[in-house]
Amino acid sequence: MRIMGIDKRIFIIDDEKDLLFILKDFFEAHGIEAITYEAPPDLSAEISEKKPGAVLVDIFIPNASGFDILNNIRKIDSNLPVIMMTGQPDDEKRLESLRNGAYALLAKPFRSFEEVYHIVNNAANHYGEIQRTFELTAEIRKRHEHERLNLLELDFLKKLQLMIGETEDSSFVIKNSFALLKNFLDFQVFAVRMVQGEDINIQIYPNVGPDTKLMECVTTSLVGKVPERSQVQAGDKIGDDGEPAYNYMTVDISSRDTVYGYAGLYRVLPFNESEEAIFNRFCSNIALTLEKIRLFNEIKALSIHDGLTGIYNHAFIVRTLEDEIERSKRYGSALSVALFDIDDFKSVNDTYGHLAGDAVLQRLAELMKGSLRTIDIVGRYGGEEFLAILPETDGANGYTVAERFRETVEKEYFVYGGERIMMTISGGVGRYTYGMDVNKLIKVADDNLFRAKREGKNRIVL
Repeated sequence: MRIMGIDKRIFIIDDEKDLLFILKDFFEAHGIEAITYEAPPDLSAEISEKKPGAVLVDIFIPNASGFDILNNIRKIDSNLPVIMMTGQPDDEKRLESLRNGAYALLAKPFRSFEEVYHIVNNAANHYGEIQRTFELTAEIRKRHEHERLNLLELDFLKKLQLMIGETEDSSFVIKNSFALLKNFLDFQVFAVRMVQGEDINIQIYPNVGPDTKLMECVTTSLVGKVPERSQVQAGDKIGDDGEPAYNYMTVDISSRDTVYGYAGLYRVLPFNESEEAIFNRFCSNIALTLEKIRLFNEIKALSIHDGLTGIYNHAFIVRTLEDEIERSKRYGSALSVALFDIDDFKSVNDTYGHLAGDAVLQRLAELMKGSLRTIDIVGRYGGEEFLAILPETDGANGYTVAERFRETVEKEYFVYGGERIMMTISGGVGRYTYGMDVNKLIKVADDNLFRAKREGKNRIVL
């Protein structure tokens, strides 16, 4: 099971030379670079230079303390996951490591190296997701820095930015923009056409009622020829049939790379150049806020979705399962989970290449979303493992759902580069019973998955 396409590096600190050698060889055979230390190094310098995604450290090291190492790492980078290892049966020491912020605790001798791999790989993935979120946040700040209003801009623009920066709803931004702009410009109507594919969505404030001439002016100016980017377009009076005629000015609401919509002001009297300049800057502030909303939603999506398959990532699917357990506990409803693993996935990478392996994972995620029910929640648990949460489902029905998905995969041709690849999956189903926590429920499914593998693969075990 070799994970490719993701650069990972870990530190291992332990005084057992043989174990260091075995772990280093094992992890590097699975695509994770392992840097080993028999004694604690200069952690600040090493972490800064080599940037590990996780650290494994023994609780008991001669002339050092695993807890001191844990605490030092927490001071250097509080998000860096530290996995403690111990061969001692002292439960208090074990609990102390978790109280001090350890990501997980591994008992020596290890029950299986696969378990060690999953814990370390998941920790590194989680840390990577945190780092990517930090990077995206820095990018937002950088963009906003370039787009900040000039210190000489009018005070009302600053007040506008402060108010509309508090919301994440574009309609709320437009509605409050109207209320603010009324304090600084004289107009009868503020209208905005938001760009939403082929649909035309125009918001008009205030409601113009039966004024057909004004509605015609708004529609013509916003739906007709759109203004050039960042340019104010002034319109002449419309109408000479005795009804009120309207002047207007329109401007696009856009950032450097995205047009969000077009805004217009309307009244009987003409607009002057000063008003046009104010309106232009005003719409620039709206665009900045809408871009902030877009970037926030992108970050939110990245933080809960797996980058390769697009389904939920490990951290989010586990949190969601915790919520479902609480709901099942509260209402007494049935709940099951299914843990799936691709059979002999390594052979795909070895035979067809790692891009083919990525394509298989992506297609499997699509099949999973399409084959399971709308109420089911799916995520990538790690590597080639996928977890499905099955609400309102007892064990027998959970088995039926999982078996139907297994049959779907068995019949599917995974096509990549002209090659038709046949795959199968094994799965384990776990049924929630009162008193279980998320770890116990997943362990039941994982044990059943292990049994499915041991009994010949391409099967579901309940």
